[in-house]
Amino acid sequence: MAATILITGASGLIGFRVLLSALAAGHNVRYTVRSEEKARVVFSNPAVQKLAPGDRLSPAIISDFSADGAFDSALRGVTHIVHAGSPVPVPTYDPTTEVFEPTVKITSGLLASALKTPTVQRVIITSSIVANLGLVPPSTPVTASTRIPLPTPIPSTFSDVFEGYITGKIVELHNTDEFAKTRAPHFTIAHVIPGYVFGRNGLALDAAMMQTQNSSNNFLMMGMVGGELPFPIHGGFVHIDDLADLHLRILFHEPKAAGKVEDFGVATKVDYGSIFEHVATAFPKAVEAGVFKRGKVPTLPANYKSSDVEELLGRKLRTFDTAVVDVASQYLETLGKDKA
Repeated sequence: MAATILITGASGLIGFRVLLSALAAGHNVRYTVRSEEKARVVFSNPAVQKLAPGDRLSPAIISDFSADGAFDSALRGVTHIVHAGSPVPVPTYDPTTEVFEPTVKITSGLLASALKTPTVQRVIITSSIVANLGLVPPSTPVTASTRIPLPTPIPSTFSDVFEGYITGKIVELHNTDEFAKTRAPHFTIAHVIPGYVFGRNGLALDAAMMQTQNSSNNFLMMGMVGGELPFPIHGGFVHIDDLADLHLRILFHEPKAAGKVEDFGVATKVDYGSIFEHVATAFPKAVEAGVFKRGKVPTLPANYKSSDVEELLGRKLRTFDTAVVDVASQYLETLGKDKA
């Protein structure tokens, strides 16, 4: 039977891809956005329209996701929730008011609203491996169930957006664990905790967007068009298609233990120094023509041990070269270039 799924973050890489998978699987989807304009961007997207969703797809416009009761009306009749919408560490953002505080408040508010909605059966909260790794990645192996101790006291200001982002993710995990333990919700909760997410992005509709409005794929693009990232990024990744499949599988997965939050981490070890080699192997003519140039994306080693998501999916996870080739291929499409 078709579920009614509320998806936050549908105007971002992860949420949009989960939305497409949910529609393709025949479910009803309600997606949260801050404005009518954002709603139109999602609904009018060619990949969405190709699925002919009709009245199975509808927006829930919420101007302030952090407000008390913000999700109350949006959750009416909803059976499942995918919370993939969370602030990202954009350098121009205020670390406290635009990153840390909304990260924590939005998740807490969504869970509070779900507690008032008897139809809700399952909630997935999408996090990041930085929630398990902390501000300084340890040398010992880390898993999705790892909990970084909460700072005492929790800071009210941060030195930069990355500190605000990572601290917000750490607090979010602890708060959700505590919610499940003390509030005895009628629904089950799971964390999906990915590394950097790469792969085809249906929201990037032209060559300029591929390089500047492409979420974490921006880093891949730098590595294949001659850019240089001034800081290293964690060497753990997941293909966007695998992550979308994993969300849907976990959404309808029977929990092994009642009353506990399940944690599913997925981050395959990777060296970003291989980006250009993968592109050159797949598209030698485009490299020769100067479309692709070697860039530099430094890797920050991350000793992250994923939960056994391959067993849950029933197949192997996609490799890094597949993600790189998918992004490069989409870039060539937006340029109108031959992919031979």
